[in-house]
Amino acid sequence: MCCCKNKCNKCYFLIIISLILFLLIWNVTLTVIVSNDNYAHINSFNYAPERVESREYITFDTNRIVEKNAITHEEGTAEFIVNQDGNYYIQFNTTIYEPPSTGKEATLSVYLEHNNATIYGTTVGETVTNAYQTVNLSFGVIIKADSGDILRIKNNSETVVELLQPNIDIIRIK
Repeated sequence: MCCCKNKCNKCYFLIIISLILFLLIWNVTLTVIVSNDNYAHINSFNYAPERVESREYITFDTNRIVEKNAITHEEGTAEFIVNQDGNYYIQFNTTIYEPPSTGKEATLSVYLEHNNATIYGTTVGETVTNAYQTVNLSFGVIIKADSGDILRIKNNSETVVELLQPNIDIIRIK
């Protein structure tokens, strides 16, 4: 029997073998997670503030992350096209304000459209009483989508709004 206090070769050998086995298991686990064929991700946003008319769609000028091609988006447009059937997690956030065009109380609101239909649970809004009063809007939802489906975020406000760095993540989860 040996012990590490004696610094024998048998103890060092067992430690090295244990480390190698741990690293092999870790590497296999990461490979399985990263190579998951079901996973896909797109993240799009705007650097500059965006002025959006009432009942119009938010456009996204930059695709920061595009992993795989289950979702496509042409920069500068509002449409996200689903290319692969599956379940998708969609998360959106922005800071929004009403420019001083109306000077009256207004509810600033957005929602997600899936093939021109509102996705329940994504309509978010806040009432502002002053021009340039900012509010943060965000939602997260999981939907089932088919290849060819179109996703868009719509300004649901009765007024023109300014958006500061709207950001959307669409992740295929299965």
